[in-house]
Order: sequence, then structure tokens, then C-alpha cells
Amino acid sequence: MIKNILCLVTVLSFTVSSYAQEFKEVMRYEYKMTYRPQTEKDTLIEDITFLDVWDNNSRFASEERVKFIEFVSDDKNAIFRRETLWGPNKETSGQNWMIQKEQQSVYYYNRVGSTFLKTKEILNTITWNITEELSNYEGMQVQKATGDYKGRSWTVWFTKEIPLLEGPYKFKNLPGFVVKAASADGDYLFEFNKSEKAQTVLKYHNYENAAEINDVELKKLRKLVANKSKRQIYAEQGVTMNIIDNPEFERDLNKKQGDSNNYIEKL
Repeated sequence: MIKNILCLVTVLSFTVSSYAQEFKEVMRYEYKMTYRPQTEKDTLIEDITFLDVWDNNSRFASEERVKFIEFVSDDKNAIFRRETLWGPNKETSGQNWMIQKEQQSVYYYNRVGSTFLKTKEILNTITWNITEELSNYEGMQVQKATGDYKGRSWTVWFTKEIPLLEGPYKFKNLPGFVVKAASADGDYLFEFNKSEKAQTVLKYHNYENAAEINDVELKKLRKLVANKSKRQIYAEQGVTMNIIDNPEFERDLNKKQGDSNNYIEKL
């Protein structure tokens, strides 16, 4: 007799601050991001990321995150489905963060377990060594710069042919537009593809209410969550899992998550 597996998901609570949101026209710069999501794996993943620029602000995030928020900006049920099914356990170490520049500050948004958080820095935190080395990138003259930041050594190439002091991630304080950035360890690579005007939602579900913390607190929280089980994380999201006749899945729910995420910022 074949045993049936029944997985019941009970939603206890779910809160969304706002659904209907205003779209704004931005200049969108698309990058291909190649990254290693897990420290113990050699697999590299390619994702499309967007750098959206408006007024004196910008936002850098994955296409998956941007497109989904645009799609469900006025759909409570769609947001619920995504947050429940995607949850805290999908491997998105490369996607589950966002950079927002507001005037002279840069915010690093990310999620630890079920909690949305942000850290804040001034715009010129990264100290660059701008070299005299010139090259060509997609028909544009580019210049090389190197710098160290939060555990990684970076080489970037910027151009003055795009009149912006912008770039992917936090590379926003060079005398030009960053078209390529590579970490020395080969874990992260950003390559500019194209630009176009776009309509997008500026407020992200849950991110606008993210608590501001410092790097020390962020590191402690990551360790704390690593010692929690998947069941505990689901419970914090208001979801209970009742598993019938599946001991293996039950063990997986109850074991500690651990943390092998290859974070772009090594704290």
C-alpha cells in the first residue's frame, strides 16, 4: 500500500503595509551577475540584475525581485503566495539583498530568517586606487580601479562616456560609470549589458520597514538564525507545517539550518 504524504500549511498571520503603489519612470541599467551562492560549492550562477536610477537616487536588485514586486504591487494574494512558497529556505544568497542609494548614503537591505534588515554607510566608504590602465568595453573606453571592501578585493572598470557616477552593488563613488566589477576570488562578477527607460515600483514589500542595524549586529543575527530549524523560521513567518507519514521531511524541518551562504559582504 502506497502511503500518502499530506502537507498542511496553516497561515497564522500575514501583514502587508501597502499593496497599490505608484509606478515611476527610471533609467534602468542591466547587468549580468555571475556569483557563487554557497561557500562549499563550486557552482556559479548567472542572474540578471537591474540598476534603476532616478533623481539623485538609485536601487540595485535582481530582476526576479524587481519584476515580481512590479507584478504584485496591488495583489495581496500574489505577495502571500510568493512569501509563503519562496520562504526563507530558497537558495538566494545572491538575490536576497538589495542596495539603495539615497543622496549621500548607501543602504544594504537583506533578510535574515524572516526579518528584513538594513545597514547604512556614507557614499564614499570604499577607497579606490585609480590606475592609468585603459581598455575597451563594448566600444567604450574604460579605466581600471582596484579597492578592498568588507573581505573582498575588487577590480572595476569605469567609463566617462555614460555621464553618471553609478554602478552595481556599492560601486558608486568613482569618477564615472562602472561597467564591470570582479572580485579577486572569482565569487562575484558584474557585467553591464544595456540600458533603457522603465516604469517600476520604488517601495518594496517589507523592505521599506526594515530595521536599521550595524555589521556587528547583523553578524550576530546570522549566527542566531543558523542555529534555528526550518520549522522555527516558518513559525516566525506565521506558517505551521503538519507533516503526516514523512519522517525524513520531519527531520529536515527540525534540524538546524546552518549557514553556508557566500555573502557578498564578509563580516
